[in-house]
Amino acid sequence: MSAMERAPDVYVVGLGIRAVQQITREVEEAMRRCTTVFFVDDGFGVQEHIESLGTEAVPLLDLYGEGRERRGTYVRMAARVLDRALEAPPVCFASYGHPTVYVRPTTLIQAGAGALGLEVRVLAGISALDSIMVDLNLDPGPEGLQMYEATDALARRRPLQPDVPCLLWQISAVENGLYTRRRAKAERFARLQQYLLETYPPEHEATMVLSASYQLLPAWTERLPLGELAERLAAGLQAGTLYIPPVAVRPVSDRELVRDAYDVERLERLSAD
Repeated sequence: MSAMERAPDVYVVGLGIRAVQQITREVEEAMRRCTTVFFVDDGFGVQEHIESLGTEAVPLLDLYGEGRERRGTYVRMAARVLDRALEAPPVCFASYGHPTVYVRPTTLIQAGAGALGLEVRVLAGISALDSIMVDLNLDPGPEGLQMYEATDALARRRPLQPDVPCLLWQISAVENGLYTRRRAKAERFARLQQYLLETYPPEHEATMVLSASYQLLPAWTERLPLGELAERLAAGLQAGTLYIPPVAVRPVSDRELVRDAYDVERLERLSAD
């Protein structure tokens, strides 16, 4: 981002997973240019670091309330950002992780800014997906990857492929549109368990994973058979993402295609001079 580049009215940025350690230089430069940075991240030292950049840091986590609809909270977050953008641009909305990975306020800010004639620029951050790839030593190249938000998968009866690695997000919020810090009972996860058992055998082992928010801590992981999912989640780790490895590897159907991929003469025929 050059010094001469015109700033937008609103920056929407990601702070990464490990708080201050994963804030990119690009994001820091954007926050320095802003009059106000509204942030959603309770990581250690985040507010102090933002203030050290010479800008006002305003936390938004206090907009959540026990038993309150999360979607209403997201609307209030977006409204606060846009109100300030009209008064004293540029401003910044900074979220934990990546700003377009399960961050509803980003969508609301973009929609509201369009109606108000405000310019928005989105800058990437390290997402939970990036961290999970490391935590699980997972490479989506060989087998691909399928991922869904847990409640959406249930509500839409998303078809699952048992030969493709699967990530189910927001397990702690499954079947619940209201914000709560209370632990869920096994009953909360019963329909999720039954849904997964329609595709996977009960002894198939999944992993709950929660990436560490601090550099010196390891990721939190818990392995559990899907046939015991509801009871194990009720007693164990509820925050995080559920990873389901493939049951088996899908065999190659088009062997001729694979052979052609390593045929030098064919490469010559298909390549331009």
